Amino acid sequence: MDNNDKYLSGSRRFTYSRWDGTQQISELDANSLMEALGDELIENGDPNSALRRLMQRGLDFDGGHLEGLREILQKLRQKRQETIEQHNLGGVYDEINEALEQVMATERESLDAVENRFRDDERQEEINKEALQARRDELDMLEHENLASRVKGLTDYDFTSNAAAQRFEELVEDLREQLMQQSIDQMAGEMKNMSSEDMSRMKDMLSALNQMLNEHQQGENPDFEKFMEKYGDFFPENPQSLEELLEVMAQRMATMAQILNSMTPEQRAQLEELSEQLLEDMDLRWQMDQLSENLREAFPKMGWEQSVEFQGDDSLNLPEAIQTFEDLADLDRLDQMLRNVSNPGA
Repeated sequence: MDNNDKYLSGSRRFTYSRWDGTQQISELDANSLMEALGDELIENGDPNSALRRLMQRGLDFDGGHLEGLREILQKLRQKRQETIEQHNLGGVYDEINEALEQVMATERESLDAVENRFRDDERQEEINKEALQARRDELDMLEHENLASRVKGLTDYDFTSNAAAQRFEELVEDLREQLMQQSIDQMAGEMKNMSSEDMSRMKDMLSALNQMLNEHQQGENPDFEKFMEKYGDFFPENPQSLEELLEVMAQRMATMAQILNSMTPEQRAQLEELSEQLLEDMDLRWQMDQLSENLREAFPKMGWEQSVEFQGDDSLNLPEAIQTFEDLADLDRLDQMLRNVSNPGA
């Protein structure tokens, strides 16, 4: 058994809910089921084999059809393919770039207004002309830069337009929140709008998790229950063991790795540069990198190197891309779970 199998063994869990009257269940009765099983039993005489085939191909009966695993798996593959054929990552930064273009256009209008204000004063016009042209030249240079370089350049730029400066600050804060949420999605499940205290706790959680993983790899028995008592709110999946917890984290981080793998080298470099510029918490990044390295070693078959070649016309922005990859990962995990459904007669 390799490391991946060791961590995966016994980690599948199922969730059941109370009957509330809203569930749609086919009107399958015992007679229809026994009739279908009877045909299979007559053919081969093996009840386990009969159940297995019935589960695979489904069941037709008076009043309806019960889908088998083959049909369900086909629907999952179809949904995955539809998603790939609908979307693309070519415009992952388009919305942000368009907003920055508007910021620079507003600033240019302000420069023109300043120039016109002093047009009748030759001495003042001469004094301002050189400074205004220097600003225009700076904006012209930024027009040809990538997103990360534009953000850095405008951060250092001395705006004449208060409106442009305010809009740029709002854009940077939105982008910082998107990048931070990307980190949170990897580390903290469904938690949103985390406070500074929450972020501090998340760093503590990562440090404790890295420590537990190191102890586990050295053959020690880390205190999983104590960890969950303190940090269980980060894990809506409610893992019941250290192995399940590590698998949850590996799934989250592998999803983000696949997003980066699916970007062009330029897009990936821009995202990494933006993260370095806007996420200044070095300790958080170090803890995340450490955990990623440990989980890659523990779960080598989690699909860290996989990528998706989107083929559609619907461009995704960064938050939409993250959500789409999470949806695809859910489909893949469900596909894998159904392919490994236990023998019904075992």
